[in-house]
Amino acid sequence: MQIASGRTRGSRFLKVSLSAALVPAWLALGAPAYALSDLPPAGQTPPAANAPAATAPAAPTAPAASDSKPAAGSTAPAAGADASKTKGPVEISFDISKAPAAVQKARQEIIDAATAGDVKKVAALMKASQTNLGPDNANADPESALKDMSGDGDGLEVLSIMLDVLATGYAHVGAGTANEMYIWPYFAEKQITQLTPAEKVDLMRLVTAGDFADMQEYGSYNFYRVGIGADGKWKQFTSGN
Repeated sequence: MQIASGRTRGSRFLKVSLSAALVPAWLALGAPAYALSDLPPAGQTPPAANAPAATAPAAPTAPAASDSKPAAGSTAPAAGADASKTKGPVEISFDISKAPAAVQKARQEIIDAATAGDVKKVAALMKASQTNLGPDNANADPESALKDMSGDGDGLEVLSIMLDVLATGYAHVGAGTANEMYIWPYFAEKQITQLTPAEKVDLMRLVTAGDFADMQEYGSYNFYRVGIGADGKWKQFTSGN
């Protein structure tokens, strides 16, 4: 997203009328003017022009409305959020050794196949786990879907994206439930508007600053993600919200 620059600011000029030269000297010097009926008797000094006027006592100020935003790090949903759609606690980690052995094994198999540029092997891993490839590829053959996702048409670009995604930290969600999953990249499970500078750097290793601006407007991370179940099944490879 580009911000327009070089906008010229309009200048304001004070135009002085030639008739100002005809103003009496006592006005030019800033002396106060009085109506004839206001002039004091001879020998008395007129009231000071700068004497403060009597003021009424200020009305009591109403208390400011309290800010309803949750404190940083709070797990409470933001104002206006649909409580029925909020997710449970999310654990962020950069240490793959803390994930179950089955998750570590599945991740490494994906990395090995993608690093070799072996689209067929990656597709075979997807078939074995019945990986969700999103609504656009619900009934597609995984190999064909990978090629369709990829800008080069051979599936290689999307394999490189897969590797970049799996090189980030992960989010552990749904612990102890049927939907338990380990999701890469971790910021797919964070509020995009609350990323730290370091997390934004991590994100911009995957996407451009323009993409990030679009995500902020969209309200969440919407690029590719990988999800592996606690049992080692490759549950998802999708993009979007």
